Amino acid sequence: MKKLDLQYFTGNSVTCYKDGHMTTFSASPNSSVDKDTEVALTITPASGYEVDEIEVIAGGPLALTPTESGAKFSMPNEGVVLYCKSKANNKYMVTESVDVTINGSKTRLVRNMKLLTAANGAVIGVDVTGTAVTLDAGTVAELVKAGILVKI
Repeated sequence: MKKLDLQYFTGNSVTCYKDGHMTTFSASPNSSVDKDTEVALTITPASGYEVDEIEVIAGGPLALTPTESGAKFSMPNEGVVLYCKSKANNKYMVTESVDVTINGSKTRLVRNMKLLTAANGAVIGVDVTGTAVTLDAGTVAELVKAGILVKI
C-alpha cells in the first residue's frame, strides 16, 4: 500500500474588493496568513455612505466580529476573498438643541438626537417627550443648511 504524504497548507492570502462608495477596505495581514491567525479588516465608507454588507466570495463561512475600525475574523485554512458593499447613509444627528414647528405643533429636537430616513423619504425620530417626530423634506433641508442636522 502506498503511503500518502499529506501536507498542511499555510500562507493563504486575503483579497479585498470594494464598491465605488468605499474609501478603504483592506485586511491586515493580507498575505502568508496562517490558519487561525486573527485578520483585521479596515473599512472606511465614503462620506454619506455606510457599510451594507461584507460578502464572502471564497473561504467562508467566516465569523466576522465588528471592531471600531471595521471587523476581524480568524483565518481559515484557505484563501479568503471578500467584497464590501455600501449603501447610502440614512442617519442624521442633531448638533444643537432647537425648537421646530411640525404640522403646527412645536417640538424640541435635542443635541445628539438621532433621526432616520424612512422608506417614504421622510426623516423620523422620537423627541424628548417620547413623541414620534416626522420632518418633511423642506424642514430637513433648512436644518441641514443651518448645520443643526448632519448625516452621520
